[in-house]
Parts: sequence; C-alpha cells; structure tokens
Amino acid sequence: EGIRFLKRGDWSPAQREWISAFFFREVMPVITPIGLDPSHPFPRVLNKSLNSAVELEGRDAFGRSSGAAIVQAPRVLPRVIRLPRELGDSEYC
Repeated sequence: EGIRFLKRGDWSPAQREWISAFFFREVMPVITPIGLDPSHPFPRVLNKSLNSAVELEGRDAFGRSSGAAIVQAPRVLPRVIRLPRELGDSEYC
C-alpha cells in the first residue's frame, strides 16, 4: 500500500528537523511523565491507554536520581504520524 515506517537511524537531516519540531510543537505540551521512586513504585494507569516506560538521566528537583518514569500517550495525539510528502521517499512515510 506504499506505507513505510522509518527507523530513527534512517532519518535524513530534514526528516529529523521536521520530527523534532513536531514533537516540541504538538507532543511535548500535552504529555506528563510520572516519575517512579521507592515511595511510588508504579502509578495507576488508565485501562486501554497507551503508556511508555522510559529511562531518565539526571536528578529531580530534590537531587534524587529516580531513573524511570511512565508517560501516557494522550488520546488527542494520533498513533501514527505522517511525514510531509516532500520529506519521504514514498507517499506514506
């Protein structure tokens, strides 16, 4: 059907720039990472929601290194993002 899923290592500089701009404009404002620590080992997650477990670097506001968080994908975001046609090598990238 002409659909191509691009691996991060195969992104061109122009694709990388577009994806970065899309993330900061559309995704970052609506996500809320939930940090995991010994007093909050695992947060409640909504049934049938899409969540990602992520590894963190650095320290929190209290100087602690938590190391992990859960990020729920808001339902307002599409599950698949299509690159503009001029940036892809097929109709649907």
